[in-house]
This record gives sequence, C-alpha cells and structure tokens, in this order.
Amino acid sequence: MFSQLTRRLTPAVMTFQPARAAMSRRTFTSTQAIFNPSQKPSAYKEGMNQYKSFTGPFAKVFLGGVFVYQVLYWTWLKLEMDETKVAKNEKVAVLEKEVREITSKK
Repeated sequence: MFSQLTRRLTPAVMTFQPARAAMSRRTFTSTQAIFNPSQKPSAYKEGMNQYKSFTGPFAKVFLGGVFVYQVLYWTWLKLEMDETKVAKNEKVAVLEKEVREITSKK
C-alpha cells in the first residue's frame, strides 16, 4: 500500500521541483544588483574599503580601554570609600572617648 502511495506522489513532487529551484534563487530585494566591471567604484567606497580592516581592531582597543577605565575607576572609588570610612571611624572613636571622659567626671 505504501509503495502505491509513493508511486502516485512521485509525479506530483517532480512537477514542483522547478518551482522550488526558482524559489531558492530568489533574493529579498525587488531589483537585482547589476555589477558593471567597467565602472570604477566611487571615491567614498574606495576610502571606506581602506578602513574596513581597521574597524575591528579599533573596536577591540576602544572597548578594552573603556573596560580598563571602568575597572580602575571602581577600584579607586572603593579605595577612597575605605579611606573615608577609616577617617570617620577614627573621628567616632575620638568622640566616644571624649563622651566617656565627660560622663565619668560627673
């Protein structure tokens, strides 16, 4: 029974193959780009092509620099916060000592 079914479907599948081939060649643009080798690319495109190999390394160095800056900034901020915390704790210790002296005299 399965072989009879496949025999019936085989001609139908064969008729749709050219349609599939045409669909696979279809692009997403409505017009085809025509490349004329006799035309010279514009000066803008030539200039941009010179810098295409430069953009990747530039982006890596730029993002690496931003990352290093942020790490150094956060480290500096943490050290500064620790320093102010120590200074305030010393002030509190001095004030507590004065309070103890004043209260012990009374």
